[in-house]
Amino acid sequence: MFERFRKSNRSRDSHPESKTKNAIKTFAFFAFVLCLVFTPIVAFAQVDLGLEQAAEIGLTTTDIRTIVARIINAFFGLLGLIIVILFLYGGFLWMTSQGDAGKIQQAKQVMINATIGLIIILSAYAIAFFIIRAVTGESILPGGIGGRRPPPSGFGAFRSGSSGELGNGIIEYHYPEVGQTDVPRNTKISITFKKSFLPSTVFADYTDNGTYILTDDMVGGVSLVDHLALPDPDNRLSLNTDNFKIILTDDLGDVDGTTPDERFNSRYPDSLVATARVTDVQVDFDPLEGQTIVMTPTDLLGSASADLSYRVAIRGGDNGVLVWTSDPETGEPVSEPAFDAMNADGGYFWPFMTGTELDLTSPQITYVGPRPENPPSAEKIYRNELLQIYFDEAIDPTTASGIIGVGGGFTNIEIKAKCLVADECGDFNDTFGSVHRTIEGTIYIGNKYRTAEFIPSAPCEGVRENSCGEPVYCLPPNVEIRVRTRASTLSVEPPAGRDDGVQDMVGNSLDGNDNGTAEGPPTVDWPESERSEDYYRNDPQADLTDVSDTARWLYYVGTDIDLVPPVIIGIDPVSHDVEAGETGEAPDGPLPPELYPVDRPVTAIWSKVMSVTSMRTGAYQGGDYVFTDDRTTIAMRALEKLKADFNQDCTIPDVSCAVAEPPLDPPWFQINVGDGPVRIDGFYRTVMQIEHRILFTANDLGYTEEETAILLDRIPIYAPVIGAKTRDTRQNCFYPSIGFQCADTDDPGLSSCCDRESLEPFGGTITCD
Repeated sequence: MFERFRKSNRSRDSHPESKTKNAIKTFAFFAFVLCLVFTPIVAFAQVDLGLEQAAEIGLTTTDIRTIVARIINAFFGLLGLIIVILFLYGGFLWMTSQGDAGKIQQAKQVMINATIGLIIILSAYAIAFFIIRAVTGESILPGGIGGRRPPPSGFGAFRSGSSGELGNGIIEYHYPEVGQTDVPRNTKISITFKKSFLPSTVFADYTDNGTYILTDDMVGGVSLVDHLALPDPDNRLSLNTDNFKIILTDDLGDVDGTTPDERFNSRYPDSLVATARVTDVQVDFDPLEGQTIVMTPTDLLGSASADLSYRVAIRGGDNGVLVWTSDPETGEPVSEPAFDAMNADGGYFWPFMTGTELDLTSPQITYVGPRPENPPSAEKIYRNELLQIYFDEAIDPTTASGIIGVGGGFTNIEIKAKCLVADECGDFNDTFGSVHRTIEGTIYIGNKYRTAEFIPSAPCEGVRENSCGEPVYCLPPNVEIRVRTRASTLSVEPPAGRDDGVQDMVGNSLDGNDNGTAEGPPTVDWPESERSEDYYRNDPQADLTDVSDTARWLYYVGTDIDLVPPVIIGIDPVSHDVEAGETGEAPDGPLPPELYPVDRPVTAIWSKVMSVTSMRTGAYQGGDYVFTDDRTTIAMRALEKLKADFNQDCTIPDVSCAVAEPPLDPPWFQINVGDGPVRIDGFYRTVMQIEHRILFTANDLGYTEEETAILLDRIPIYAPVIGAKTRDTRQNCFYPSIGFQCADTDDPGLSSCCDRESLEPFGGTITCD
């Protein structure tokens, strides 16, 4: 009898009409509940909620609509949990039915009913969202009342204590860049510090004896000198994988341990093996001389079938990478941690993603400065000229920078001269009419590893210092200068080359003759019928049959010295006067803040060609608002006050609206001047861009439009700072007081010069640096 009752009941429940009636009843129940919820919300949309009075007597000032929205979200969350439990119960019945048709049918019915319930819940939620939004203009979605956006994706990364190190801190640049995608699988990884470092913290099995001098260093029990004398690539050093981690993002471990080092080790349980090379440093100690590490993984990165995400992390603290600095009392070199902050992700880390392809394209030269004339005597260059070479992609810094002459021996780029006028060439008088002789100096790399810049080591006679108080260096007078950029000897798999010439960041040899093929250096030692020659950029050869990838060009140097300072002739965006409420409606006025793209670079157009190595990033802060070190020339100041709670109401008078602690990291930034100077108004000029992480709107930081109207100090403000020590290629310093629009207008809302008073949230007037 009991069995018959169950069958009858099951039959009735499985009937289509019965299912429909049950669904209608369930839907009616939810509609009734929602009506109970909507009634107070509609009412509250029309009345004063009394929050000001509540604040005065110390009660909570949370908007009642916010509370109701939270209740609705919690209610639907509970229903969702019940649906999940029903699905699990139905699955359990099915799995334990042991083939019993009745139990299987019962399990199916539970799942069907749960599915119907889920559809009803989602429909009810959509109806609730629509009605509340239509009636009150508010939202029940997470993130608060008023439709304000939740924090941007990855917002927590900007509070990691490390992202500001790029630009603001000790890191000048690294490759691949932050978040770069489609990185070639055969890439090298490089990072530039603004100070030179202790080799023992960078290389494995290395002993530096705690001194700045390298001559007593040991590698694996062998002197450094003997190790570097080994054949290439046997003289490469192994990367210290305790301090440098290259790891797949999927392989990151859990954070465990009581000390920062223990947490770092658990977070990064392993690292890819790599060899490493570094750029040279001067023999004489310089506490602000930068140095670059280039790491070459021993195996290809990524996969041929899928894009893969990687992370590079560097250990900070006393047990991590150490750099040399100057003892404040004696001036002697002493070591210090590269990164003050040390957490589970180290002192600094960044992500990138590899593609599925290898890079087999050789780099090419896009511009050389000054532009070579044909013939070279057509226009003599100034003696205080810096020589530049621009490439179309990032170049391996260890192959395109170094010290030429005494204390160096770098030969991948040659700078040589011979005398043109007897007894009027200074130290080069003995080379009159004969072979070229090396000009001593240093080649630095800048512009995201895309520009090599030669600075001679001989001081100028008569002009010992520029307007910044820095030494001015000169080329010899009355000489012919030959610049020669050597292509690498090709390996067994061209276009890859060896380290005896310029290579890109994947090891491809220079394509100096721009024909799209890697041919390597000239074959001068071959039989005359098989020899090749340099590519001559003053008068390029039409037939490239026997022309190598080593490029050569000539200059004639006169006796003149250029002392005209550079100025900024255009900026984007132009300054925006926040306090005056400038809207920028005029066609040539500034974009209002809400219309300026948050990822758009800041651009400055210079009146002359600029020195890329003088564009050194850093911070501009402190009570006196000065650069953090003596060589910083470009900074990116930011006022970003993240709301402590996105649901705070900051429009209530006399109620404190808290700001989150700790503060956000300052925006990371880097300098890009592209493929070379651009011809504007008949002259070659440098267009400089400050690339940065996304800039935040007030809404990103948690503030509504009403709140920003009364809290001007909470509106994000960004102020690029370009210092006077930014120099042109003739080593003349920038004069901020005569820059863009300074002489044209007294309007502080448009002026970008000294004595700006419209940026008071930063702490007062900004004066000339």
